[in-house]
Amino acid sequence: MSEPRSPAPDGPIRAVVFDAYATLFRFTESEHRLLLASILAEQGLEADLDGFVESVRKSFLRVGPWAEHASDDGSIDRAQTVAGPLPPWISTWEIWRRQFDHAFREHDLAGDAVVAADRLRRHLAEADPYPDAHDAVEAVAARGLLVGLLSNADDDFLQSAITRARLRFSAIASSESLRAYKPHRVVFEAICQRLHLHPAEVLYVGDSPQADIHGAKHAGLRAAWIRRGDVGEYPEDVPRADVEIGSLSEVVDLPGIA
Repeated sequence: MSEPRSPAPDGPIRAVVFDAYATLFRFTESEHRLLLASILAEQGLEADLDGFVESVRKSFLRVGPWAEHASDDGSIDRAQTVAGPLPPWISTWEIWRRQFDHAFREHDLAGDAVVAADRLRRHLAEADPYPDAHDAVEAVAARGLLVGLLSNADDDFLQSAITRARLRFSAIASSESLRAYKPHRVVFEAICQRLHLHPAEVLYVGDSPQADIHGAKHAGLRAAWIRRGDVGEYPEDVPRADVEIGSLSEVVDLPGIA
């Protein structure tokens, strides 16, 4: 297993790479909950919404890419997710289908997991950017820095959201294009290679301590954690971000930005 890179030096940042959903594009926990309620209603299904949402959430560790590193108690071997052998590739859509299939069966519902996964894909394809997204991306580019996008997403719905939002990037990498998921270090190393920069010259901005901050820090990037809404306390078993921000408007004024 590879060791984490040394801490990033205090030199200039030459590129900012953004996460997509819940960072640039709207998709909060409350919006996810409302979407799941809509999926149940559209299929004429009745269930305890809290329980169904929890079933979908917990099933990720059972059916997602890191299933072999998850324990029955809901914990996960984080070291394996950032630097262990890459698991077999499955698309984000297929992960959703498996999650819905598991949740439907757990709640004894005759739901259609394919229809549900398609509904989620459409929602993310049409996700709106946050009000601070355009200005932040343009401000970083105006400083002469490269701007990247790195997301755990399939290309179809991610590209649709980017096109609708009219956001411009120097480099874009999805989990589908890389056949690997955050937080694994190869994903972060790949976007740095596409930007032709050393990881220490790149700042990654994301909302997930586990997927975004842990992976970026392990790969040697600098990392900014954006807190969108009430996200709770930072996990104790995840490396701290270099900085915490409440809005993307703060990115252009962070230390190291030229």
